[in-house]
Amino acid sequence: MMRGVGIFCAWATFAFANLQPVRAELPTAVLNVVYPAGIQAGTSTSVAIEGIALEGVTDLRSTAPGFVAVKDVDAKPPGNKFTITVPATTPPGIYDLRAVTQHGLSSPRSFLVSRLVERLEGEANDTAETPNGASQNIIPLNSVVSGKIEKAGDVDWYRFNAKAGDRVVVECWAERIDSQLRPVIEIYDARGTRLQVNRGLNGGDALVDMRIPADGLYDVRLYDLVFSGGNTHFYRLDFDTEPRPEFALPCVMRRGETKHVTVLGRNLSSPSKSAVTASSTSLSTTMPTALDTVAVSIVAPSEPDSFVALQQMPAQFAVDSFAYHHPAGHAPLAIGWTDVPVVENLAGHDKKNLALDLAAPCEVSAQLAAAVGRHWYAVTAKRGEVFWFEAFGRRIGSPLDLDLTIFAPDGEHEIASFHDELTDLGGYRFSTSHVDPVGRFVAPADGRYLILIRNLIGGSFDDPRRIYRLGVRREEPDFALAVVSHRIDQPAGCNIMRGGREWLEVVALRRRGATGPIRVSVDGLPPGVECAEAWIGPQQDRAPLVFTASSESPTFAGAIQVVGHYEQDGVSIVRPARAGTMIAPNRPLPSGRLAQEIPLTVAGDIPFTLVAAPKSVAIDQEGVLDVNISLESRGERPTAPVRLTAVGLPQGVFAEPIVLASENAQGWMSFVFPASVPTGKYTFAISAEVEAAIALNPKAKPTKSTLTLVSNPITVLVKPARVVLSLDPSSPTKIGRGKIVQLKFTAKRVNGFIGKVHVDLDAPGGVTGVRGRGVTLIGQQETGSLQVIATDNAPLGKQSLLRLDGLGTLEDQPIYRAGKPIELEIVE
Repeated sequence: MMRGVGIFCAWATFAFANLQPVRAELPTAVLNVVYPAGIQAGTSTSVAIEGIALEGVTDLRSTAPGFVAVKDVDAKPPGNKFTITVPATTPPGIYDLRAVTQHGLSSPRSFLVSRLVERLEGEANDTAETPNGASQNIIPLNSVVSGKIEKAGDVDWYRFNAKAGDRVVVECWAERIDSQLRPVIEIYDARGTRLQVNRGLNGGDALVDMRIPADGLYDVRLYDLVFSGGNTHFYRLDFDTEPRPEFALPCVMRRGETKHVTVLGRNLSSPSKSAVTASSTSLSTTMPTALDTVAVSIVAPSEPDSFVALQQMPAQFAVDSFAYHHPAGHAPLAIGWTDVPVVENLAGHDKKNLALDLAAPCEVSAQLAAAVGRHWYAVTAKRGEVFWFEAFGRRIGSPLDLDLTIFAPDGEHEIASFHDELTDLGGYRFSTSHVDPVGRFVAPADGRYLILIRNLIGGSFDDPRRIYRLGVRREEPDFALAVVSHRIDQPAGCNIMRGGREWLEVVALRRRGATGPIRVSVDGLPPGVECAEAWIGPQQDRAPLVFTASSESPTFAGAIQVVGHYEQDGVSIVRPARAGTMIAPNRPLPSGRLAQEIPLTVAGDIPFTLVAAPKSVAIDQEGVLDVNISLESRGERPTAPVRLTAVGLPQGVFAEPIVLASENAQGWMSFVFPASVPTGKYTFAISAEVEAAIALNPKAKPTKSTLTLVSNPITVLVKPARVVLSLDPSSPTKIGRGKIVQLKFTAKRVNGFIGKVHVDLDAPGGVTGVRGRGVTLIGQQETGSLQVIATDNAPLGKQSLLRLDGLGTLEDQPIYRAGKPIELEIVE
């Protein structure tokens, strides 16, 4: 990084190493546990919540339709119990639940609505001899038990009664409802013989599907894979004989289309003779069970649903789907949604000579049930024609690791191969990488190209759950947006204090050649809250979305809508953004998922506002943008220097963090925009860490806290460079008081500019201690030498934010501007 940019102002002589340790951040409400984590539709239940900064909790908010929560005022400790009611009309599925606190909305926890009868774990169920407390507490079939693996090494036992021929599904919901439990299920008969075991069929969640061999009692042993435990190791355990749809063929439908769909699942009907076996067992005394199939007629909606998948991995934010609810199903079935024709690969395309011809644009619905499965396709292309291939396997919950290879028309020579998508837009908070192949292919010549798609992990048995989608499109720009918290240390919502600001990060997945700017707008803001449009600049993948609440804003807790707009080369696209959240911090692997709404809260008051005032709203490439920063306070002052950093900077733009003195918290930051930054609009902001003594509520005493503030958004238009400055590396970096040095430079005119260039010294707020004798280059002149003079009383040390400033003039008017930071130290 180039030095001399954004260095300390002359009056701000503090170094980071000399700062006092920062105090604790203001509380952020985090919901860790909701127990039990579900309810039977049409009933009421009591739930307890646990987490961080849940003081003053007044309500629970959920995305479940008809959800009502009433606080238990007599609960001990106070505020942690609610009576929840969900009407019978609420569709089954996983919903988000948040606590409404004095600090705003908490982070979400998953809450499951089902059709099964709800029960709680018994107190004495740690051994086989006392399953669920006693034999009178046998779990009836078609029930769900909520429980916890409360400590390391804990084991929970349950018992159920079944008849020969019953098809019983015992399924544990843990990972899918934000639990840290990695469950293992074992089934034993009355003699203590282990019949079946499963360590994970639905992601990390376990499921055993067994045909009961004889009338009698059966025991279920449940424990954590590595025998860990704790309060966050909660679960829901189904004992079910009711319909459980899992997949559909076709797995994707075109908008508005009506189609006969084959639904695959368990207990849907009598097992199909042609159904392929899906075994989840490593030990079994019974024949493995097959997935049932049932044909239904489904109408694809005109628009996709915003949230239907049960495994909400972050990478699914770019997957369009809609929900199908089986009349007696336990959870919704996600079916893919598309706006292009759908081709069904039914059978017989597992060899080169049987390749299925595809015409772009289209999507393919297919099934690789065989243990070693592969499909062949073909596209006919002209030389230079561009295709985008995208497969959906793991992202639609299928147990596949797909690989896509393109062969030359002779079918022998491999010319392209696409594997895992390693691009991770959200990092630890919201990891978007996945194992589905995505890639761009340019046909080198006219011909019919063969495409091989295969499953890399295979298996020892056939599995009908191995379904996938394959999109074949030309280079037609598209994008998907996700909105996530900027915090990396803990889950959080968007909670704004009156008189302050908060920001969310908007992440853009650019698809099929979409490189232009994306404008982001917000709908549904409450009174007193503003949010200016943000711009994700060309080829960029993120921008900050800054919300400002006035000092008179009423208290609010609700949801907003964020929308992305893309217009370039005659293409106009509008896409709603999805919400993302972190599940839990301090895990070795990223823990993020999609959320069902983008929350916004106005609660509390804050005595500081960070204001950023750019000197210009437009900047030329190779220019320097100066931004004046001031910390406005209302009755409080910072108790320590204020640290400033930039957030959401476009790639390639840089500015060093600076520190402002607490007694005069104002100064400058300078941002260098090199020629590598594409022209277009960009939005970024400035963040400040402010230590101050404030009261968390009107009745509390002021305590030292660290506030993380954000400025108003800065949107700047980057224009093509006309002048490019460079400094001779042999130029001096030090100057004595009363001395003169020469700074040799080059000023190159580009992009058709042929006018005069005037070069001088500049700094935001003015140059102090030194002065330069400006040089004007005319005609074909490109090089010069700037004479710099230090005054006799010039302040010792490095000059703050000093640079060469080049003005390109047109008809003697300064029109274009370039900047080059320089390092110059004044010595004795």
